Amino acid sequence: MDDSETWALVPVKRFSQAKSRLGDILVATERTKLAQAMLCDVLGNLRDTRSLAGIAVVSADPEAFAIAKRFGAAMIFDEAETGVNAAVQRGLDAFQPYERRVLVVPADIPFARPEDFEHVIRLLDHTPIVLVPALYDGGTNALAMRSPDMLEPRFGEESFRAHRALARQRRLSCSVFKSHGIGKDIDCPIDFGPYLISSQNLGTTGSFLDELKIAERFGIDDHPVPVRLF
Repeated sequence: MDDSETWALVPVKRFSQAKSRLGDILVATERTKLAQAMLCDVLGNLRDTRSLAGIAVVSADPEAFAIAKRFGAAMIFDEAETGVNAAVQRGLDAFQPYERRVLVVPADIPFARPEDFEHVIRLLDHTPIVLVPALYDGGTNALAMRSPDMLEPRFGEESFRAHRALARQRRLSCSVFKSHGIGKDIDCPIDFGPYLISSQNLGTTGSFLDELKIAERFGIDDHPVPVRLF
């Protein structure tokens, strides 16, 4: 069992550029507010994950750092702004001098609960790499490593396969955790589908979607209850 600290690393794109693929459903200001709401939920759930020693946000957006400060997260400035993988690598490089395990998660998985993150961290006691695939698009919604130099980040299209292939190439055993909470994100209009009808509103993201009357935008005029995210 590895007793070193585990830190979460959350890359955050500039909010003004976030969620462009939702342009058919949300205007720019709404996309910005949605990205901010999701980051609040992700950081809140990470903060409540007892096995985590800390959280670091890597970004170039001052508002992302303001939100990070509210949740007690450390801040790493992404000076280059050359994409998510470069941002993640900058965060991993910052962790490199320390004996530290790392859990990389995106800022758009507000459905993940602390117990989901706890499960990933426990799996690190058994294998040096843990991957959580996105449920729908072949992406990676969590990458955990016993040290920050084990794998270079390959986030993006088909990143789950890319991360698994890289682990095999490095001869590193890898656990795969299919998580209903971590595996869901909001990136495209279709991602709203599972959350349009439910019985309870939860989280900052849920409150914002309810405020937007997101169901009506999909032509569900008789939506009887607030949007639920879980």
